[in-house]
Amino acid sequence: MTKPTLLIDGDQFLYRGCVAVEQEVKWDSENWVLFSNEEDAYKTVLRSFEKLTEKFDTDKVRIAFSEGVSFRKGLFPDYKTNRAETRKPMCYFQVRERIMGEFPSLMIDGLEADDLMGIWATRDDGDYIIISQDKDLKTIPNTRIYSGTGDEVIQTTQNSADTFWLYQTLIGDTADGYPGCPGIGPKKAEVLLAKHASMEDAWAAIVKAYEKQGLTEDDALVQARCARILRASDWDSKNKEVILWTPNQN
Repeated sequence: MTKPTLLIDGDQFLYRGCVAVEQEVKWDSENWVLFSNEEDAYKTVLRSFEKLTEKFDTDKVRIAFSEGVSFRKGLFPDYKTNRAETRKPMCYFQVRERIMGEFPSLMIDGLEADDLMGIWATRDDGDYIIISQDKDLKTIPNTRIYSGTGDEVIQTTQNSADTFWLYQTLIGDTADGYPGCPGIGPKKAEVLLAKHASMEDAWAAIVKAYEKQGLTEDDALVQARCARILRASDWDSKNKEVILWTPNQN
């Protein structure tokens, strides 16, 4: 039996590991100092990876990191503006550099860690497990997903991934800052998608829902592209360019 390859969301584990070792010290009656230890942060992240490799009995890992401004920002300027002021923890970039020197890792300007994991998981028939707490990874078909805690491992299918992606297109994602279709919440989205089995019919219904709100198919398409985590078919590896999804694409 071959061992699975763990596709790890490096952003999440790096952030948590660096935050965990930050310490506050009261310097005097008025001033506080925040400090960290790079080695402690590095070892904390390493322990997280070791627990994962032990859990799944594998030594094969790939670490994905986000880099630069997401291509989605060019499609929808408000994408993730709610996170613009979030501070990276101390030692973040130094520990990331060390992790990338120790493990098979990748960053590509304009892509998020989610996109790299999605591309890796769908470019061949390998045995992959995506390690991430981000629910958006449920839009990646035919793979296993583990949040990093507990025991539940989710198995996606082509249908479940496409359905969740279109669901996100309708309801939006407040965490990522794209709104979806006005007036459509989780229940309405579920009912709408349950009525349409094919991608073609589902997309036509989504466009109609947007048009009822005075919007256009182009508006729906922007939201769909924001919601869609890249798959191998969405990435031109030769030219390092995103292939934006279109309604006639499988």
